[in-house]
Amino acid sequence: MKILFWGVRGSFPVAEAHAAGYGGNTPCLEVEVAGRTILIDAGTGIRGAGQALADRGVEQVDLLLSHAHWDHIQGFPYLPQLDQEGVSVRVHSLRHPDQTLNEIFAGQQQPPFSSRSLKDVRAHLEFVEHEDDDCFEIGAAQVTCRRLNHPGVAAGYRVDSGDHVLAYICDTDLDGAVLHADGLGEDADETKWLQKLRQNARDLGHSADLLVCDTFFLPEEYEPLWGHSCPDEFLRLAAEVDASGVWLFHHRPGRADSDMDGIVERYRPAAVSEGIQLHAAREGVEISL
Repeated sequence: MKILFWGVRGSFPVAEAHAAGYGGNTPCLEVEVAGRTILIDAGTGIRGAGQALADRGVEQVDLLLSHAHWDHIQGFPYLPQLDQEGVSVRVHSLRHPDQTLNEIFAGQQQPPFSSRSLKDVRAHLEFVEHEDDDCFEIGAAQVTCRRLNHPGVAAGYRVDSGDHVLAYICDTDLDGAVLHADGLGEDADETKWLQKLRQNARDLGHSADLLVCDTFFLPEEYEPLWGHSCPDEFLRLAAEVDASGVWLFHHRPGRADSDMDGIVERYRPAAVSEGIQLHAAREGVEISL
């Protein structure tokens, strides 16, 4: 299994000098398992990912979408594979209660927002909607999707291949007291749902080699109504579930490279004490398992 970071920033892309080291593109990961390519999220980083795949002649791409907030889908219209005949692009996501996945993507590419609609796509484009707790196969990889505590309908993913595991848990408010997830029903028991959504994160991260996590906030910045987490929470989670590597991800747009270095140093002693390898995700970094 190989993992490559193409976009690591949250909220909106940043093309400024302060973010040049870690990168300013919004979320996108490339995962290669036994010759099959999986992309996770379609932020602005997906354009560079798609160009690299085109250069390698990849003709089959599966995209795992965490949720439909714009920083996670805004790069999709610029995925080069969409303009290539004979290429297959399959988009996976949790089912939304009010819109199909096709409607969501078509919505951001309709006039007056875009001059290119989904009808112009030349590739074979397929949308696959999953239920919470679904498991499915992409080549030799087994993928599990679980609902997370974030506004809208948000999912985390676990990718298993042999003895190696990648857990992608972004975006979510891991330990917050507010239930952010939508579409749970008017009579939803908030306490039970908060417990379930945190257990979902635990299940996704269990014994993971890489745990890529939403650490948008520091504790002193935490906003309870936003649906994001802090490094402290994911270090505790990693220790609970025996995850060996934590990768801070979904960096705030204003975080300078020096800020990111400082955050890693701030939390490194806690990580070392638990036997956890701690890193901050950076565009262009490739990990081989």
